[in-house]
Amino acid sequence: MEKIKYTLEVHKASNGLLAIYVICSQYAKTIEIDTNVRIFPEEWDMENAKVVNNPNSKKLNMYIRKTIYDLEGFELDYDGEFTLSKLWEIWKGREATHDFYSFMIYYIDNRSIRQSTKDIHKRVWTHLKKYKPECIVSELTEGYVRGFIDYMQQIGLGSGTISMHIRTLRCYYNIARKMFGSKVPAGSFDFYHEKLSDRLVYKMTSLSDDDIRILENFCAREDIPEEYRLRVNRFLFMSYTGTRISDFISLSKENISLENGKMWLTYISVKTNTPVRIPISTIFDGRAEQIIIRYGNDLNAFFRIPNHTSFNGRLNTAIKQFGISKRLTAHMARHTCASRLINRDVPITTIQQVVGHRSLKMTMVYAKTNENTLVRQLSK
Repeated sequence: MEKIKYTLEVHKASNGLLAIYVICSQYAKTIEIDTNVRIFPEEWDMENAKVVNNPNSKKLNMYIRKTIYDLEGFELDYDGEFTLSKLWEIWKGREATHDFYSFMIYYIDNRSIRQSTKDIHKRVWTHLKKYKPECIVSELTEGYVRGFIDYMQQIGLGSGTISMHIRTLRCYYNIARKMFGSKVPAGSFDFYHEKLSDRLVYKMTSLSDDDIRILENFCAREDIPEEYRLRVNRFLFMSYTGTRISDFISLSKENISLENGKMWLTYISVKTNTPVRIPISTIFDGRAEQIIIRYGNDLNAFFRIPNHTSFNGRLNTAIKQFGISKRLTAHMARHTCASRLINRDVPITTIQQVVGHRSLKMTMVYAKTNENTLVRQLSK
């Protein structure tokens, strides 16, 4: 990753003054950060890039240098790939205000997250405002977090919802720490240890091999309307490959390839930016490949769900009319894939590659297998 370079330039401002900017350069691209310093032309030393002949020259030069130090500090403290767009995002958020709620709503509106996620984060923001109407970043203490937990318990929110709200608050607390540094108290969440398995248990519903067989038999029936068959086949494809619905709807025929007589599914996960490559001719006896062949004349249409927010409802409408009572969701398909692979004794690192988890800890949640599976695996 190329480090950002910081230089100073002046532009003409109003009333004959010069405006001093920090020019940030990376990969032949630049952004300009206004220092808000305005001086007369004769007060700028072009050769040495500093203020001269001004009663406050020393203080102004220190202020300009501090602006550069702050910008560079954001870059050096950032955990991950740091780009000019990220620098601009952090700087604008920092300039906005030290009021945490204004800062939080700014980032909710401007982060590259899905609208459904924005809506969830705004509900958390609303609860925070009700709990404590005003909050500056220096007040984000452990006491503030504990008080918010007590508030949520008092208004009757469930443990799963409370956990989700605390994760959201911690997300924006961490962003504030990167932006405001020591102004934000450190360690405010150190007391809060949420087990990953507790966090995910409410999402971990999956189907058994018998359940999948029922759905496969459903699709094989001749009396099933084609639209219903299509809905269930989409769900089954996600169950065979472990794709998220956000990844499924981003697929096209270009993501399917034939190599050495085998069909492969290759894509970059929308959510995690993780590359995934699955031999669909092999996994689950090639059932996903059979679906691809069935809809091969128009694969792009197969992957285009008209309204993915109503996918679960339409899927359940289809199966209920034919006597299947289980409630299905797109996320259940993903869990089903991982759980069935676990029960087939597939190594956990292989399952991690199939489902596209960045962290093995996420995949390890599926390793809580039943006793029969445990006995079988230990008997080998």
